[in-house]
Amino acid sequence: MGGKQLRIIHHTHFQRSFVRRAAAACLAVCLLSGCSLLPEEEETLQPPVQQKKEESYETTPVRKGNIEKYLKAVATAVSGSNASVSFSESGGRVKKMFVQEGDSVKAGSPIAELDTGDLTTRIKLQRLAVEQKQIRYTGAISKAAGKTDLRLSQIDLDREKLVLDSLEKQYRKSLLLSPINGVVTYVNTLDPSEPVAANVNIAVISDPNTVNLIYESTDIRNIAAVKQGTDVEVEIDDKLYKGKVAQTPSTAPKTTDEKIQRQNAKSLIISLNQPRPALKIGETADIKLFIEKRDNVLIIPRASLRSFLGRTTVQVLEGGRVKELDVQAGLTTTTEVEVIKGLEEGQKVIIDN
Repeated sequence: MGGKQLRIIHHTHFQRSFVRRAAAACLAVCLLSGCSLLPEEEETLQPPVQQKKEESYETTPVRKGNIEKYLKAVATAVSGSNASVSFSESGGRVKKMFVQEGDSVKAGSPIAELDTGDLTTRIKLQRLAVEQKQIRYTGAISKAAGKTDLRLSQIDLDREKLVLDSLEKQYRKSLLLSPINGVVTYVNTLDPSEPVAANVNIAVISDPNTVNLIYESTDIRNIAAVKQGTDVEVEIDDKLYKGKVAQTPSTAPKTTDEKIQRQNAKSLIISLNQPRPALKIGETADIKLFIEKRDNVLIIPRASLRSFLGRTTVQVLEGGRVKELDVQAGLTTTTEVEVIKGLEEGQKVIIDN
């Protein structure tokens, strides 16, 4: 039993010694071969090299030339000779309108009538009274009546005539008549329940033989700078004609009619030079109206102009470098700008796209 235990202990000691010698041998081999028991480090990556991007600019040289601001639009033919009709007294109410826009009328034709109640009936009765007195007066003459009877008969006749004349004059005041031959181009849309005011236009009659053009702007700022006498180019059926501005909002005649006031505030009247085209009222024509013009001035594209916090500037390219310069702008159109101060001819301005 003792001998068997000794053999087991000896065997265990031998195993431990063998393991130690094997581990040492492995370590020696690793050291000699450059092997490492630590994890291998990864190679550090260098950051990518960024290529410098060269900036490019769209430029154009400052040039000398002519610049003009003009308005292209469509105008409508209207009469150059118009007659307005209105009642001379206030208070009446319109009973009937005899015309509408576009009607042709003759001088003396009725335009409108005020409500006069039973005035027409009273006039008819008065005419009968005059006729009656006239018969009696004529009979007195034929019967060789005495001086007194004849005079009394004449007085009766004259009195009835005076009454008839007064009634007819009252009726004439209730009627508006056309003063000229022409076409009705405006009718006031009156409220029958409202009394008319004195000297307010009820209708406008236009002479179709004298035709002008009218342009109504949707934005009065577009025509604010237009002056009376400004040249206008007119195109009708591919033919060019010349004209001038005859009336602007500031030179329009005064009126109390609000509709006409609103129209005049946004309209230009253009008269045509000889030879005049054959135009009818209501037809249209293309117009080119020259508002302002500058000759032999410095000009740049409008797209190169910058405005910020009260400053007006442009950017110029000089020697590959960008410089910002303050400028004073003059006449400005939709595409170009006149430069009064701040630039010289030939400088390259950058266009802001």
